[in-house]
Amino acid sequence: MDKFMKGLEEKLLPIADRIGRISFLTALGATFQILLPVIMIGSFACLGAFMPVDGWQAFIAGNGLNMAFMTTQSLTLSIIGLYIAFVLPYQYAQRLGMKPLGPAITAFMSFLLITPTELYTNIPEQWLGYAGMFTVLIVSWLNVKLCQVCEDRGIYVHMPESVPPMVEESFKTLVPGIISAVVSIAIQTFMAGTAFGCVHQVIYSLVQTPLQNVGLSYPGYLLIQILSTLFMFCGIHGNTIFGTISPLTLAASAENLEAFQAGLPLPHIIIDSFSVMCQPGGIGGTLGLAFLCAFVAKSQQLRTLGRIAAVPSIFGINEPLLFGIPIILDPLLFIPYVLNPIVCTTLSYLVYATGLVPRLTGTVVNWAMPQVLSGFLAQGWQSALWQVVLIAITTAIWFPFFKIVDGRLSAAEAEEA
Repeated sequence: MDKFMKGLEEKLLPIADRIGRISFLTALGATFQILLPVIMIGSFACLGAFMPVDGWQAFIAGNGLNMAFMTTQSLTLSIIGLYIAFVLPYQYAQRLGMKPLGPAITAFMSFLLITPTELYTNIPEQWLGYAGMFTVLIVSWLNVKLCQVCEDRGIYVHMPESVPPMVEESFKTLVPGIISAVVSIAIQTFMAGTAFGCVHQVIYSLVQTPLQNVGLSYPGYLLIQILSTLFMFCGIHGNTIFGTISPLTLAASAENLEAFQAGLPLPHIIIDSFSVMCQPGGIGGTLGLAFLCAFVAKSQQLRTLGRIAAVPSIFGINEPLLFGIPIILDPLLFIPYVLNPIVCTTLSYLVYATGLVPRLTGTVVNWAMPQVLSGFLAQGWQSALWQVVLIAITTAIWFPFFKIVDGRLSAAEAEEA
């Protein structure tokens, strides 16, 4: 086991370090964190507008709340790509050591120019939402890199020293802005004459949809859960790996919400909120362990730690346990720590795939939402009850390993006393 753990650490740490150094991925993760309030507000507005409860529908129709909900949803979740088109290049440029405002505006302009419009009338909402997500990613990366190349090689309008820095910075992005505008207009003009109609459709058909079929499959998603757990076990936060799949899960959430509000079958099993079913209490599924430490442990160390860690664990924060027991790099606790997310992900996929529990509606639930409540918000009482079952299962998996650790610590404390 020691040899295995050493090999695991030697192989995983370099991979995790490389992923953590990819500026675009860290910028993407930061973008979704920044926009989480917008995503959640839009999700709950959609749920409020289309919740299939007769009494509720009659209530909101009678006082005009249905229009308020739908307006909120249409100006948040339905055009989330528009928000990302500015925040992502800003975050990316910042991580490349650039003044971020100019590249962000250039990328935002390019995204709008490459999007088909009805002149002076309308921009189709379809491509401003998750369907245009990968176009946003590509346009953001290309525009920021263009600005970086122009800045590094001095290809910009040089101003006299007497000009204020803000004016000089704005002129730095003039050349890449012109290049970007010309290329974007040329691409959109060309694509308008093809069967696709726009570059968004090309990317959606040839890139986004195939990636969803892989990343949102059971094997693909299970691999993400396992890698996040292994990274965390080696001391590198598992959110490093989740950032790579967020565009796919959020797009799937939007598609489920759209089907939900139309009264159609929900197309996806795995969406963004599916994650709250996979690791109750934080990465490694440690909520049950926190309760065992707080209420069952004979060791004073574990009992005290459990009472401290129980409340944060309810909200998915389990660092007190990871570093306090510690779980991290402990060969014995590696087994339940990695086994729990595998069991929870597998069982959750099965219950949703078979219809035993209705599929998640597409409401985006923050990972820090308390267990049981998060399941209720993601779908209803059935998912809340399923979370209770998962907590019981993960507690049972932790129990024999907890007893070993508790026995060792109790014996050590008795000997010391």
